Amino acid sequence: MTTETSTTLNEAGEPILITERQDGILIARMNRPERMNALGGGLPQALNDMWFGFRDDPDLRVLVLTGTGDRAFCAGADLRANNERAQQLGATSAAEMLAADRSPRINGSITSNNFHLYKPVVAALNGWTLAGGCEMAMGCDIRVIEAHAQMGLPEVKRGMGAKSTTHKLAFLTYLSAGLDLDWTGDPISAERAVELGMANEVVPTGKGLERAIEIARSLAARPQNYLRYHKERVFESLHTPLAYALSMEQRYPPQDQEGYRAGLEASLKATLPTAPRK
Repeated sequence: MTTETSTTLNEAGEPILITERQDGILIARMNRPERMNALGGGLPQALNDMWFGFRDDPDLRVLVLTGTGDRAFCAGADLRANNERAQQLGATSAAEMLAADRSPRINGSITSNNFHLYKPVVAALNGWTLAGGCEMAMGCDIRVIEAHAQMGLPEVKRGMGAKSTTHKLAFLTYLSAGLDLDWTGDPISAERAVELGMANEVVPTGKGLERAIEIARSLAARPQNYLRYHKERVFESLHTPLAYALSMEQRYPPQDQEGYRAGLEASLKATLPTAPRK
């Protein structure tokens, strides 16, 4: 196991993002517990660098993302930091701040996958998962939520929008549930999150990371070209006519990819471990 730390520190003088490597798995812990792991203080940039590093490292197969402590996975944007930034820029509103702080640099977004990450990402939701934190979780592929955790998009209560995640609610949930979450801004329980499709399974408090790593190990043992193939095809086929989606399967047949024979033989020999779903 190799542990790496961000050079940016939190208010306690600890690394703002802690990553560990375990047999092809990258475990990333957002480490701002004093701010409920809110997206400020250099954490967005640290996450941005981590996502690209994970994507481009051929030795890393699966990412597990979680937060430090048992209060929050991530509470979203750090409003206090945003206010301080607005004052620095002389802005009188959030809109003015965003306009003044606009940069030509493209930042990676796991929410919209604008950096084409086709490796599996498993989220361990260890507490409040709100606003930008909820959007981040929805950008992951599998979400394990602890029994005490809650998810929500409270932006409407602040006169703000949930931005790029609103469209994904229709895929993870259904229209009326998505509108309820978006319009009321009220959080939902772990059980309700699984019922709606916002999370995959509930685990006891304190067991989220353990279960997420268990799933990650199972995925890491799979032929990686197949994991990429299926994730890429799913993303590309969303909202496409069925005939076109099926034709994509013919243009990129999995059996033409490297490793097909090895993966088939391993499956026939039942050598691939599985993590039973609860």
